[in-house]
Amino acid sequence: MGSKRGSGASRSPGVRFAIRSVFAGVLLGCAVGLGAYNHWGLALGLGVPLTIAAVFVAPRPRRIDGALQGGHSSQQIPVTVEALTRSSLDASNLQPTLVTATITPPNDTEYRTRWLSAMPKSMVANLLSDADNRLPASFIPPRPPESLPYQSGGKPVPEPEFGDNPAKSTLLYPVIIVAVAAALFLGVGGGWRFSVSLPSTDIGSVIGDGGSDNLQERMDALAQKVVDASPTAATNVLSLELGEDGSDRAYVLDPATGESLYLWYSASSDKWYGPDRDSTQFRAGKTFSLADVSGMRFNEIRDQMAAAIPPEIGGLRTMKIERSADNQPVLASATFGEVFEGEATMQADTTGKLAAWFQPGDFDAAMNQAARALEETGLSTSEPLFTRFEIRGTDSDTPIMRAGTIQNSGGVLMDFSDISRNGSLSIVPGSFPVFRSTDTPSRDYTDGAVAFDDISAQTFDAVRDDAMRRHSVDAFDRNRVDIQTSSTYVVDQYQTVIMVEVGPDSPIDYYTLDGRFIESD
Repeated sequence: MGSKRGSGASRSPGVRFAIRSVFAGVLLGCAVGLGAYNHWGLALGLGVPLTIAAVFVAPRPRRIDGALQGGHSSQQIPVTVEALTRSSLDASNLQPTLVTATITPPNDTEYRTRWLSAMPKSMVANLLSDADNRLPASFIPPRPPESLPYQSGGKPVPEPEFGDNPAKSTLLYPVIIVAVAAALFLGVGGGWRFSVSLPSTDIGSVIGDGGSDNLQERMDALAQKVVDASPTAATNVLSLELGEDGSDRAYVLDPATGESLYLWYSASSDKWYGPDRDSTQFRAGKTFSLADVSGMRFNEIRDQMAAAIPPEIGGLRTMKIERSADNQPVLASATFGEVFEGEATMQADTTGKLAAWFQPGDFDAAMNQAARALEETGLSTSEPLFTRFEIRGTDSDTPIMRAGTIQNSGGVLMDFSDISRNGSLSIVPGSFPVFRSTDTPSRDYTDGAVAFDDISAQTFDAVRDDAMRRHSVDAFDRNRVDIQTSSTYVVDQYQTVIMVEVGPDSPIDYYTLDGRFIESD
């Protein structure tokens, strides 16, 4: 029969510290969430105090953690102390104390053991004055499987050491804090955002409702600020951006100095600021005129974009007007949806024409977009020009077989090569096709190349269906597909094949161009 122990505290230190860790995690999560999604004033006013509170609430490892910590107990157990070693690293009352003693519990056989206990000074002094003594039951360790031998030899018994503390379980507390904070921050997401108006110490001109959903009014106000910035600003615009929460900005090139002028509107303070000057690498080829975008109807463009994309993506977040590179067309690029939950981008040109939105996993739709882009660029569909023709889905966890311009976005990629040039044509859902070409002659340019007319959506569908059957891919992973034609080493020789990978965990399968299975990776 084991010794009877005192009840001690009603709740163990480990439980109390775990509760404190959860509370500290909640405070830290609130601090990060409020600071990340709101005006800097709110982050400073609430985020910093919450972070400091989390630091004070978070439990800290103590030297006595893991040692036996007694509580109040009316029962006294006879002990005969043989050795007593008390830590003296600091002067606190409770210190780790290593005790070797023979314990004689009532109505039970005695046993000899060694244990670490968090003993107060008075208890240690009492034991030092009289080795044959009594200890409260709460300071008595449980009976070990084997009693500590009086002489060396026999089976070794693990002995406690001061280095065993603090207990390894204390590492769990910071893990709890970080896990709770991350879960709270990511779980609430955009719900951390609050619409508040904070005072500003800067001097600026006040306008009306900067957070308005009326994009046309906001763009007109931004254009007027550009006109007011300098005499040349209206014809040397680098970018115009309608930002999140109504905060808008513009960059303008000063052709006399090569510097950029930056002016912006803060919705939280309801004021305009700038222009501020800074260096820039951009020059005249990147600029455009306000007249280039004066005919754009931004409210209509926003509504048409929202109708084109899947409704589950979410509403408009930002819209930016700029050239993607020197002398490229001026485009309005809008982002929709939450940053952490899969955003989408849609483009419109200065006439209001929208780029096509399509699902690459629908091979018929992808092929139609490729055919239109080839017609616009003048590339032949009947000649074997394409050394790589790839369709990759846009869903998360879509595999990436090879690096390329659509490895992150998904869409259609066509690498081509002919006797006079090399290049690529990429089509991303929601964006206009991007044509890249270099006038570099290519020897043996037809090696491994295929003609667009030799590829069909029906063959790609049959290949995908066969791969899904072979690897038991779920139907909901059908659009998580990466499929392409390419010349690669298969069955001891280089040959042009169809490569396909469907779902997040399937291998790469190889097929002939007419859809016959060859092998799996």
